[in-house]
Amino acid sequence: MTRRKKTVLVLLSIFPGLPLLLIAVALAIRGCDEPPPYDADLKVQRLDIPDDQNAFTYFQQAARKLNLPKPDAPLARQAQDDKNEADEPQNERQLYDETARGERWDGPLVERVLKDNAEALALWEKGLAAPHYQAPEVKTFSDLAPHVLADLGIANLVKLRACVAAKRGDFEGAFGDDLKLARFGYLMQAGKGCFFEYLVGIAIVKGMGFTALRDTLADSTVASARLRDLAAQLSKCPADTGLADAFRNEYEIQLEFVGGIVNGKYTPSTVKAHSFPAVRNMDPRVELLWGIVCPSVFKPQQTRRICAEIARSRVANVGKLFKDMTPDDMTPCECPSWRAALPGNPLGQLLCRNMLPDAYGALELKCCANVELAATRLLLALKAYKLEKGKLPATLAELVPEYLDSVPLDDYDGKPMRYNAAKRVVYSVGKNLADDGGSGTRAEHVAVKRKEAEAAGEKWTDEDQKGAEQQFNEWDQPDACFEIEF
Repeated sequence: MTRRKKTVLVLLSIFPGLPLLLIAVALAIRGCDEPPPYDADLKVQRLDIPDDQNAFTYFQQAARKLNLPKPDAPLARQAQDDKNEADEPQNERQLYDETARGERWDGPLVERVLKDNAEALALWEKGLAAPHYQAPEVKTFSDLAPHVLADLGIANLVKLRACVAAKRGDFEGAFGDDLKLARFGYLMQAGKGCFFEYLVGIAIVKGMGFTALRDTLADSTVASARLRDLAAQLSKCPADTGLADAFRNEYEIQLEFVGGIVNGKYTPSTVKAHSFPAVRNMDPRVELLWGIVCPSVFKPQQTRRICAEIARSRVANVGKLFKDMTPDDMTPCECPSWRAALPGNPLGQLLCRNMLPDAYGALELKCCANVELAATRLLLALKAYKLEKGKLPATLAELVPEYLDSVPLDDYDGKPMRYNAAKRVVYSVGKNLADDGGSGTRAEHVAVKRKEAEAAGEKWTDEDQKGAEQQFNEWDQPDACFEIEF
């Protein structure tokens, strides 16, 4: 018998026992798992609140009364500011949505929708007066917290009501609704709900409440004493602790997922479906390997420990300035190569790194909202100063203590917010942490875009001008500038 034939026979005799060998190795690796980690500090501390004292109860009742235009409702009339037939909305819901986003205005439609939703808005107001707000617990990745979208629908109604008041010259009513929107957003942020609810809450605070208040301020005719009072009210806005609970909530969801993998509820394909693109587009060889080996070698306790360490680091970052945050452990890891997936706990590593939300983006949003609060307070004080003195101050220090108790701090670097009297802006240093002297106004942004177009030999049109103005985002500029438009 040749040497080659002997080798084949030996391999064939071993092959039937190979699966048993793999199982034995997998069980040995599984047996190397570690004790359960300490994670009591990562539990969301929920309160026992009676329904009649929980604002959530009334917000839910308001959501059930919502009566917004339907997508199949035909347009009864053309929008007041339609210019291009190709851009005209196709139905009432599209027109309403564009109006809510500020892309056009249709007064009669808004008036009718507000009338149709008077009961919903009254219930929402009742919720704002309740002593507590706590959202339901979200326990799995499949729970999407459906009430959040209804809350956003109510917020859009209130924003439109504030716009109507401002257009009628009722600036007191407009300011009142702007402040209510900010309070509503803060309630959603701090309501111990899911991460998605936190993000919607911060969008309502930042993109509706404070933005609408600054827009109203530009044309308002209210007395300086009222503006000072508004600035003082905003100084009492709560510190953002909701993001820490949102991270804790996500950690609890991860624990449920870990348990689901152990008991067979979730499979590697489920992990792939709930993960980031780096995992969804994984090497097929890796996916095959995980499907065969990972369930056997998955280490649940080690996975829990790694998840806990990441969540704990994220919670610790919530109270920090942007400059002091530690982003290295807050970004999803890349999907490992098929060779790297063989040893250790590959499924657990992927679960830990790729199923928590984007912490860095959320932490930056928190800083943005804090800066917008500071800028809004400054603009209120500056307008009050101008009404009384007939001019703007040379420095922000002149606002203290008559108009502000102190100059608000920039949440990016912890120093007082900046002011450029010549450019008529208050500003933050932004994420580059460099003071560029208030560089990054809307006019400067449009000028850059026009220069780029002309350099490329393109004709600059009115539509280009409008598009550049609409695309402006102060947070994409060297400094985040808030212009003084009064």
